[in-house]
Amino acid sequence: MTMYSESRMWGDAALLVCALLCASFSGFGEKVLIVADEWPQMEVLASFLEEKGSYEVAKAEQNKLPDDLSGFHAVFQFVHGKLDDESAGSLIEYAQHGGRLVVMHHGISSGKAKTKGWLPFLGMQLDRDRDAANRYEWTHGVTLTLVNLNPKHYITSHDVNYEAEVEYRSSDQPSPPATMQAILFEGSEVFLNHQFSDGREKTVLFGFTYTNAKTGKTYMQDRSGWLKPAGDGYVFYFQPGHVTSDFENPNYCQILMNCLTWSPCGNP
Repeated sequence: MTMYSESRMWGDAALLVCALLCASFSGFGEKVLIVADEWPQMEVLASFLEEKGSYEVAKAEQNKLPDDLSGFHAVFQFVHGKLDDESAGSLIEYAQHGGRLVVMHHGISSGKAKTKGWLPFLGMQLDRDRDAANRYEWTHGVTLTLVNLNPKHYITSHDVNYEAEVEYRSSDQPSPPATMQAILFEGSEVFLNHQFSDGREKTVLFGFTYTNAKTGKTYMQDRSGWLKPAGDGYVFYFQPGHVTSDFENPNYCQILMNCLTWSPCGNP
């Protein structure tokens, strides 16, 4: 066998492996699981996934997780209260063995810092003891503006219609201000000063802008939506979700569903 033919053989094999890997990420119409302890919001998401995506949606409280999660194309995590160590371990293992774990809203919050291995797995840090300018805080009953920071990405763009444009300056300084597409969530909740602890492992998709009504200070932080590899799978995070109306915006549900059809090898 010549060097050229051997090189071509290995190249063809690599293309085949990539094709098989990407095919495994198509997922449209497969089984997904929602793990939650608040259900009004998740009933809206489940209906969207069933009607728009033809997914078979199963639902479970964290203390009733199936023993084997490998049969689910994706798992959504929406636990507001304490996330048990055992449940977190099952979700982490699911992602690391090739699953898609979609973490929403309070999946990154101060209570989750008590869950063994959870924030390190997500590559996050929350500091409650820092100075006021950088301290982790949350405020509900506010307008959260979700800003599209990655407009060419499949997850942010496929079948998503943005209702607004805002001026945004990336928190990855130094950066100039730019006009960007956005979705507004009224009466929602914002988390300030989420810190990445994993360097550049994440692909940032969304930032947020929020103005404190009492102080007039406007916050702009690149922390409202991202994805990162997790072993053989992926973990995604999105900040909106405090109230049912967040999920009644079909564009937000579409963004979440895009995580299930996105391919790491590229989408058409």
